[in-house]
Amino acid sequence: MIVRTVVFAVLLLTVAVIETSVLPFLPVPGLTPDLLLLITMAVALKDGPQAGLRVGFSAGLLADLLVAQAPLGSATLVLTSIGGIVGTARPYLASQSITAPLVLAFLTGAIGTAAYGSLSLLLGEDRVTWELLATSALRVGLFNTLLAPVALVGIGRLVARFPMGSGGGEP
Repeated sequence: MIVRTVVFAVLLLTVAVIETSVLPFLPVPGLTPDLLLLITMAVALKDGPQAGLRVGFSAGLLADLLVAQAPLGSATLVLTSIGGIVGTARPYLASQSITAPLVLAFLTGAIGTAAYGSLSLLLGEDRVTWELLATSALRVGLFNTLLAPVALVGIGRLVARFPMGSGGGEP
């Protein structure tokens, strides 16, 4: 369905703009969520690995194009991987569990941030240190956990309103 693709494209673009232009000015220093990662996790949890891969790739590409500080392609690699892993793990999680999505939000936030930082370190980025990487991963994981209920309810409503069709091109 083309409508689903447009809705998710607008959602990702809006979230990316909020993440890059509003969140850096939060009154709490050092606490910034990774909203694109959270959206990818929520879509993969609700719709499975194919949707998680598609949304993760799109969100990662958008993040790579908007944030010039990270090496190009690192966000695409990380978000696509997380979308696929969470979508694949979905059948093994309790569907009515309240804690599983929260734990998953923390883990994906922390692991995704650690993966970004590790890729930056491997590619020779001198501004990233192991201490900064550990504290950032913990902070993003905690903040994503706090925002997970909102994201999961919102994505759940979008997925219910615009289900995946039988055509193969939508997220």
